[in-house]
Amino acid sequence: MIVKKPSFAIFIAALIVACVLVFILSIFVGSVYINIFDITKVERGIILDYRLPRSLEALFVGASLGLSGSILQLILRNPLADGFTTGVASSAALGAVLAISIGLSSVFIPVSAIIFGLIGIFTTISMTKNSQDYSTLILAGIVLNIVATSIIGFLKYFFEESVGGIVFWLMGGFFNVSYQKVFIVCVVFFLALYFFLRFSVQLNIFSFDNITSSAMGINVVFIKNFSYLVSAILVALSVSVSGIIPFVGLIVPHISRAIVGYEIKRVAVTASILGGMIVLLSDILSRIIIPSSEELPIGILTSVIGGAFFFYLLLKKRNAMWYG
Repeated sequence: MIVKKPSFAIFIAALIVACVLVFILSIFVGSVYINIFDITKVERGIILDYRLPRSLEALFVGASLGLSGSILQLILRNPLADGFTTGVASSAALGAVLAISIGLSSVFIPVSAIIFGLIGIFTTISMTKNSQDYSTLILAGIVLNIVATSIIGFLKYFFEESVGGIVFWLMGGFFNVSYQKVFIVCVVFFLALYFFLRFSVQLNIFSFDNITSSAMGINVVFIKNFSYLVSAILVALSVSVSGIIPFVGLIVPHISRAIVGYEIKRVAVTASILGGMIVLLSDILSRIIIPSSEELPIGILTSVIGGAFFFYLLLKKRNAMWYG
């Protein structure tokens, strides 16, 4: 008997339900346990003023990282590409730390992060534009990470008083949350998702090669550069509000392609939901893994998981790194 696979719509509906359940769990789980059936006035304040915006921020940051990773891997035709390995995250972190160091208003921190993130992605691309070897791009991203991290280290040393707590922020986490940040990340994410879904046909064709894309009337330069731009903004904005959360953009697209195939519209939607759910789960774990009121930076958790996954890709998939 042939078992028919569930439709994509049914799968996405089930994934959304699972994500909603994780979201609800994230609101009531933490250092202070809240009984859903007996919420006091103080606990209501904790939920509305802290946990709700924190969970929303984690959801949309994870969705942004998952979406940007799936697009970067397609545009660069490189399964090891994401905001972290291409150097965008570290460059954005450098921009944010620089803004904090020189005492700029908090309004300018996301702007500085986005500007430096864009510089990072286009620097990496320019360093590897004449190479067809995927390892060259990763090496360029690693070099950029090293340079950005070194400059951040100098800024922490030179401006010790103003960035004394920046180390914890660079490890990733949701500690300084607000509905304003949630709104900005949410709007940018949905605009980016709309763009990628709107141009999904062109992106699918682009995944083959530039010659085929041009022959079929695709504006290769526009699709490529605008995808770089939007993906870098997604990563940089996420870094500006939550610090560096590595490897989410690397893992999630692989899981998504394994489940729904390689059609970019399906991959983008699946990666967005999975990314949000994985970051939410990681945030929940970061609150409860240490048996005290202390929280483990979420970047440590994603680094452990993502590092192992990254190592697996390098060892097992090096002979067939892209879509077959």
